[in-house]
Amino acid sequence: MPVWKLDDGLTLGKVLKPNGYLGFVKVAFFMSGLEDILDIGDFLFIEWMEKPVPYHIEEILWEDDKTARIKFAGIQNDEEAKKITGRHIILSEKTIPPDLLDQADEGDLVGFKVIDLQKNVLGTVTGLDERGPQSLLEVDHEGRELLIPVHEDLIKKVDGKKRIITVDLPPGLLEL
Repeated sequence: MPVWKLDDGLTLGKVLKPNGYLGFVKVAFFMSGLEDILDIGDFLFIEWMEKPVPYHIEEILWEDDKTARIKFAGIQNDEEAKKITGRHIILSEKTIPPDLLDQADEGDLVGFKVIDLQKNVLGTVTGLDERGPQSLLEVDHEGRELLIPVHEDLIKKVDGKKRIITVDLPPGLLEL
């Protein structure tokens, strides 16, 4: 498959698991309202080695406003579907209506990119751990989990429209 450059790509979801044996996958989206803009024949980008690769939607069945079963062209069975499981779904920001971008729920930080003050990408938020006295952002950082305390001294900006969290981490936190 060709690799495309996508300068304005937003991470909008994640392939959760294969669904059946015909190549369908279950996808969780990080925002609602996409059922009005995604349809058969459209392209979604799936992240491979940090690059967006276009996949053609052959069929899409919405389970609710944030979950869909999707059949992509070229994915013919559950073995092929397993190869894209766990990968991020990306869409061009130009494809998303501005009012939908404005409605992005800042409370749902999963999928947000985390950058430092020098604009270096540290990773992508995979969850929020609220079990202890201090909430922690769970970030996929170079294949390992990085926990960042949710504190105003560390989190400098949350951009819900661009889905970017800017942090100022103390020296050594990335090495823990």
